[in-house]
Amino acid sequence: MWGTAPNGVDITYGSDSDNRKGTFKNGAFEASLPLTEKALYFSVMGQLSGGGDINCSVTVDGKTKKGHASGDYNICDAQLNSGLLGGWD
Repeated sequence: MWGTAPNGVDITYGSDSDNRKGTFKNGAFEASLPLTEKALYFSVMGQLSGGGDINCSVTVDGKTKKGHASGDYNICDAQLNSGLLGGWD
């Protein structure tokens, strides 16, 4: 997650079985998690605390999903789902 958020960002990230809280510092947040084969999804979500402009992304096995939020208390959300036949959607 990256961008400008003068009042901060409330960040949650992880998988369907592992939710964590992140910290937005110096205009960015980055985390790595182990790839678990049984995971149904990996996601990151950040809610602006009263203004700003942020982007977010999740990358798993070479696939990336992106999101964007701007203004007030809007939410940036990116999620990759496990495919039925393997891989990530």
